[in-house]
Amino acid sequence: MNSVDPDGPDAGSPGPPPATELAFIDQLRRCIDERQADGQGVALLLVDCGLIGRVDALWGYQIGDAVRTRIVSSLREQVLRPGDFIGGFGRDELACVLASIEGPQMALLAAGKLLRTLNAPLWLGEEEIYASPAIGIALFQGQKGNAESLMRQAKNACIAAFALADRIAFYNEGQDSQAGRLVQEGRLRSAIADDALELVFQPQFDLRFGQIMGLESMLRWGDGTRKLVSMREAIAAAEAGGLFTKMISSVLNRALRNCSEFRQRAGLDLRIAVNLPARGLLHAELPELVERALRTWALRAGRLVLEVEDIAVLETYPEAQAAIRRLHGMGVKLSIDDTRAPLSSLFWLATMPFKELKIDLSVAPDWMAHPRSEGVLRSLIELAHQLELEVVASGVQDDAAATRLTQLGCDFMQGDFRGPPVDAEEFVVRFAG
Repeated sequence: MNSVDPDGPDAGSPGPPPATELAFIDQLRRCIDERQADGQGVALLLVDCGLIGRVDALWGYQIGDAVRTRIVSSLREQVLRPGDFIGGFGRDELACVLASIEGPQMALLAAGKLLRTLNAPLWLGEEEIYASPAIGIALFQGQKGNAESLMRQAKNACIAAFALADRIAFYNEGQDSQAGRLVQEGRLRSAIADDALELVFQPQFDLRFGQIMGLESMLRWGDGTRKLVSMREAIAAAEAGGLFTKMISSVLNRALRNCSEFRQRAGLDLRIAVNLPARGLLHAELPELVERALRTWALRAGRLVLEVEDIAVLETYPEAQAAIRRLHGMGVKLSIDDTRAPLSSLFWLATMPFKELKIDLSVAPDWMAHPRSEGVLRSLIELAHQLELEVVASGVQDDAAATRLTQLGCDFMQGDFRGPPVDAEEFVVRFAG
């Protein structure tokens, strides 16, 4: 994208502004009627730029308008075809309509182009800024429906896209439970504020020596179901409520306190893994929170393993890379825990100070029965060792799988058959020497 002058109006003023909401809905209705007549499909791509509101706050609404105009122009010029159209909803949302498509693949290709266009840097004077876009895709292909339902579906898909590494999601009916998830998020936010999140622990075993070598801490939310909560969910709720520092500080201190207690009460000198979505690295205070917790519980930094998810964030945000390097400099062990990481990311990850790769075998539970699947696993282990990374296999199902992993050169494993997640008291009972 081009530059915008923060000290004056955007001289380009390229093209007409996006249609207002009412005009856009009318145009979308006419488009759907035409497609019902000719049998073609319509794709609605709802784009949340994740940028304009921040520009408004830093440089003012005039500059925010200029940035929005520039984005709309770029989408028209680089992505949309003659006959496609665009509408504006709020400050950050843009609805792009592919007026005629033959199938979902065309919508996916367009979404990829949209992301590449929006991920290009935008210059405000001498400042380089980036959008944080997510795209929800809703399709009309002859089924019953109208413009309003298509907009609702695209909105639900866009919300779901924020939780995905590639930031693109097609609508599916499961996303209609969004209202229930909003209630759950509110309850989770209250649990964070009330310090009501608990931890359970799953042991990790050294396959080379057959003994316990560490444990992974997992959040459990006492909401009546005693269910496990992903750190991704917890961080999203904490960020929405301005509670990130409180939540991550609580998790780190609970994990390290228990690690210290396991050493004192059970004679177990273990490392402890804490899951961390890469978005957490965007909070400048994170390294300081880690350092403070390590000092509080008098633990060596190498006892703490941060298992980083969604590593695509690291490539996009220099501040996340800086946090990774600072944590490495402190001596914290960094582990890649991202089953969705694309192959292209491995070249870039080789330059970062990770020390461990975690492989989730639950995505291929019958890997031992398929030589090609086992070949993929063997290659991953060999590649990790070439990069001087140790390998942890999670979701291991039985002793036969553990034995085969040992033969393939895997370093560590965890699995419910050797030890399910349990609370601190039960962990001591089970594993004390």
